[in-house]
Amino acid sequence: MTEHTESKTVTDKNASTVEKSVASGPTHTFTPQSPDYRGDSAYGHFTGQVRYHDGDYMHFAWGLKLHKSVAAQATGPMFEKATVTRNGRSFGYSDSHGPIAASYLVHSSFRVNTSHYVLTVKEHFKIAGGTKYITTVFDFTVTLI
Repeated sequence: MTEHTESKTVTDKNASTVEKSVASGPTHTFTPQSPDYRGDSAYGHFTGQVRYHDGDYMHFAWGLKLHKSVAAQATGPMFEKATVTRNGRSFGYSDSHGPIAASYLVHSSFRVNTSHYVLTVKEHFKIAGGTKYITTVFDFTVTLI
């Protein structure tokens, strides 16, 4: 599984060093025998599930919830935007939430087929003295084997 989360805090228009939390290993592969993924980074808990069913397509559902200690830093609402590429190309999926509480379980779903995907979720919210930006990237493949 290749998932990583980065955080950047901007105060007084100066960006701090980007903190990274990386789970190393190969790209995560979803199969009919293993359709679920759950993982933690330094910033939140991510889940992903492929719903395999008859027909030409399947559904991928995902959720991301910031850890309580991260969400507690928010002094205002959070804004989120998610995008996906399939085999390196955009295919029109995007999702956004906002303004929402930083403790909200951000979630969405989209149709998938047997391909390689990269889901990027960008969140930002005000904190004391600045803004916190968190980017989570989930790299995965859907197979029928």
